[in-house]
Amino acid sequence: MRSTLLAALAALPVALAAPSVAAETLELSAEEARQCSFWASYLSTEIDDPEVNEALLFAINYFVGYYEGASGRSIGNDGEVDSIVEVAMDIERFTELCSIQMEGFGTRMAEWGDSLDRLGGGDGNASSK
Repeated sequence: MRSTLLAALAALPVALAAPSVAAETLELSAEEARQCSFWASYLSTEIDDPEVNEALLFAINYFVGYYEGASGRSIGNDGEVDSIVEVAMDIERFTELCSIQMEGFGTRMAEWGDSLDRLGGGDGNASSK
């Protein structure tokens, strides 16, 4: 599961042909996180690559969780139509913004996975003792 997630997340920026940027994560506002969830949802309907679609599903979950945590509100509240329209009108800007976030998230998950592997003896298989 971890290797599938990491591979899918790693493939996302390349598959979307995002501008080359550092894997530096920018802080998102709650609204930007919500808009990135719309962006990922939209792209998942436009791309036929199963690996990229899997990464986009992770992206949707990540951004919805980010939005709900940052705003204290559930996804599916007022104002979504305006947000969706803004994403649709400037998909290139959201591709850059959201791809940077996903690249940073993928890097953090890979580093975390490596540290968990080291704690578990380095073979990638955690065993209960």
